[in-house]
Amino acid sequence: MPHLVQVARETTDVDVLLVSYDLQLPRSDRTTVVARVQKFVDEQDWRLPVVIFDALDYDAINERFDLPGGLPVTLAIDATGRIVDREDGPSDRGRFRQLAESVK
Repeated sequence: MPHLVQVARETTDVDVLLVSYDLQLPRSDRTTVVARVQKFVDEQDWRLPVVIFDALDYDAINERFDLPGGLPVTLAIDATGRIVDREDGPSDRGRFRQLAESVK
């Protein structure tokens, strides 16, 4: 994540959105998850928007974006909503730059 955040700060013409799946964990509640995610993001000083995925059908998003179920996954989505590149698993600054460039 630190490498992704660095690239996001350097690449002002590409939007980076973080997605948390914490509400999908058993026995999780919205209030606790929102507070925990916000605290974590603040402590990391990421200053990036975070969406907390909250839907009944977790499998639908995995199917829609061909997600393997394991995290992290980084998707490069162009202005039309098409996935133009992806990285499954951890990555480095150079690869995140490539992902950012692929959406321009």
